[in-house]
Amino acid sequence: MKQASHPAIVPFADDSASCTLDGITIENGTDSIAFYGQTDLTRDKAGLRRAQDLLTFLQSVVDRLQSTPDLPTAIKPAPRKAGKVDNPFM
Repeated sequence: MKQASHPAIVPFADDSASCTLDGITIENGTDSIAFYGQTDLTRDKAGLRRAQDLLTFLQSVVDRLQSTPDLPTAIKPAPRKAGKVDNPFM
């Protein structure tokens, strides 16, 4: 049986680590972790592996949050950088 591939990210440890887990990109941050992309959890062994990989990573996030002393009730999300991008077709 193939060993599951877990992200090599320590949740909230830095603002630069990222990885892709079966179509989902995970970007680490010290205040938040961003997920984007898409994957399918199919009803087969491959779907089970994807679900287990996601569950393992999410459990590491929960463990890290639970072990954080004085965890705030809520934090304001960082403002998104907005800017104008030159049209590459002009």
